[in-house]
Amino acid sequence: MSRAWSVGREPGAVVERRLAEVVDPCSSASVLSMSILQMGLVRDVTLEDGRLLVHLRLTSPSCMMVAYIAREVVERLTGLPGVTSVDVVPDEGLDWDPSLIDPAVRDERSRRLVLLGIGPRPA
Repeated sequence: MSRAWSVGREPGAVVERRLAEVVDPCSSASVLSMSILQMGLVRDVTLEDGRLLVHLRLTSPSCMMVAYIAREVVERLTGLPGVTSVDVVPDEGLDWDPSLIDPAVRDERSRRLVLLGIGPRPA
């Protein structure tokens, strides 16, 4: 597990793999589908007494996809060993910015935008 989450090493690796399967629907509607991890939408994951909490960082206070993302997260994490419940806790959507996108994915997105003629040309 490469993330500094508040869960143990073994469950953290499984949680990370499962969260990598959750695609941000807004990214799918644009140039490149990205997981919620690649988008930088997962602030923290905690596991205490069997309760797994996934703290989401929303891209906007008016995010219309939070219920969809929460449902996908709960569906993928329910039933993991040692997990008795899964809850998703979204933030207010005030501190996400594109710098939180995984750098390799951000570069690929920029490349695709340029190919489509809608992104800035590299200097």
